[in-house]
Amino acid sequence: MPKKVTEAQVKIHLKMLIETPERIAACTAGMDETRLKMPPAPNEWSLVEILAHLRGCAEVWSYSIYAMLTLDKPELGHIHPRDWTKRLGYADLSFAENFQAFKVGRDHLVRILQGLTFEEWDRSCRFIGRANTFTVFGETMRMALHELDHCQQIEAMFSSE
Repeated sequence: MPKKVTEAQVKIHLKMLIETPERIAACTAGMDETRLKMPPAPNEWSLVEILAHLRGCAEVWSYSIYAMLTLDKPELGHIHPRDWTKRLGYADLSFAENFQAFKVGRDHLVRILQGLTFEEWDRSCRFIGRANTFTVFGETMRMALHELDHCQQIEAMFSSE
């Protein structure tokens, strides 16, 4: 992660976060639930499973961002996004249910992030049992890049349709 966050970096990653729901919606327009729950190949995730994973990651990482913004250098317990997703049963929900929740959470996060000062992007936390310090910008960048990979995966899944 860069030592000093720049306005250009913030804009790039915010744009990526804003585009994720748009990219998913564009790929899935007009598809029925049966198709969205169908894995492209054995042992691969369906679109609903990918979205459930993205939702879980976004929620866990957003919560850490909110903690960094509201508490002074908190020390947080680590929650693995896959555990969160599994425990809450997101993969068993419909695409529409997951997408609506993902979009609402994303709209809220982006609204918060767009109002931050440069000092707030550097607010940080530590996770219990980890030596590294994590920042608001670092978690935002992590989320944006992770979602970029999965958007490309989804687009490849449906590119021939």
